[in-house]
Amino acid sequence: MPDIVDITIIGAGVVGLAIASQVARQHRKVYVAEKNETFGQEQSARNSEVIHSGIYYGRDFLKTKLCLEGNDLIYELCENYGIAFNRCGKMFVAVNDLEAEMLEGLYKNGTDNGLPLKMLSQKEMRQLEPNVRGIAAFLSPTSGIVDSYALMKYFLDKARGNGAHIIYKSKVIGIEKVSGGYEVRIDAPSGGTVFTTRVLINCAGLYSDRIAEMAGINIEEANYRLYWGKGEYYSVGGGKNRLINRLVYPVPEPVGPGIHTCLDVNWRLRLGPLFHYVEKIDYKVDDSRKSVFLQSSMVKALPFIEPSDLEPETSGIMAMLYREGEPVSDFIIRHEQDRGLPGFINLIGIDSPGLTASPAIARYVSQLIDEVD
Repeated sequence: MPDIVDITIIGAGVVGLAIASQVARQHRKVYVAEKNETFGQEQSARNSEVIHSGIYYGRDFLKTKLCLEGNDLIYELCENYGIAFNRCGKMFVAVNDLEAEMLEGLYKNGTDNGLPLKMLSQKEMRQLEPNVRGIAAFLSPTSGIVDSYALMKYFLDKARGNGAHIIYKSKVIGIEKVSGGYEVRIDAPSGGTVFTTRVLINCAGLYSDRIAEMAGINIEEANYRLYWGKGEYYSVGGGKNRLINRLVYPVPEPVGPGIHTCLDVNWRLRLGPLFHYVEKIDYKVDDSRKSVFLQSSMVKALPFIEPSDLEPETSGIMAMLYREGEPVSDFIIRHEQDRGLPGFINLIGIDSPGLTASPAIARYVSQLIDEVD
């Protein structure tokens, strides 16, 4: 590795790889440092793989703007580069009067964001999803599913093709502001290394607050402290995947979208995520919580699912900027020049819809780098 590079990206998840693919070019030395053995081992590989439409947050949220842009960009990438996807759409369903009222609010928020939603009559609902039950529903036609691994592989190949270097098993253990950039210390099995980078981009996901702290930011004062939210998924067997034609979602819960159907591009069906906060990284699924799944609004909307159809499968952990009971926060994507850190760009709290927004985030960060130049 050279002593001086132009841009270093910490983290090879979908966002880090998307940024690398956007900013790498001839005569620019770009490195991506990833502590794991390969790319996309944490949040990027453990999610629902949904292409979100941009329905949950207000129009002034950066999350919303980047989700709307990313939705268009991901479909374009999939169509142009053979990345597996399914623009299947999503049906939001209410199973009682309280949820029906909440559904109307969600519908209004989505239409205010410019989405082409359609409120459904009972007849239309039965025609679209004859096996789904509810008292109210609307359709989100721009929602879909993407093969997240294939998307990351596309970003990886493009980044490498443009000259970027991806270095695995390389954990950042020190950052120091120096003249002309940042001295970065990396620990690797082959031994430690130190180099200087002109621009440093923090895409460390679950650990991005620690990287910000390492660079000298007081994460409490900056409100950068992250909290880990764990979501558990159950697979649904018995051929029940053939009984729905699109993604089916409940009205959202205070934290997250609630337990919903998760379909991959091969139409394999899961339910999840069952969400709770955790203090440590542990991907084990607690089967004793299965009863919570069976009591959820989603199972009420899908009466064909029997307890014997559900098997614990996997889990994911998201890095979130808010604790239970606190309002949902926006993405932090920020050039920290005003904190005395020119050329240091933080991406913190990139939770859902980070996968959908990833190509738009890459464009956004590229513009920040152009300002640094």
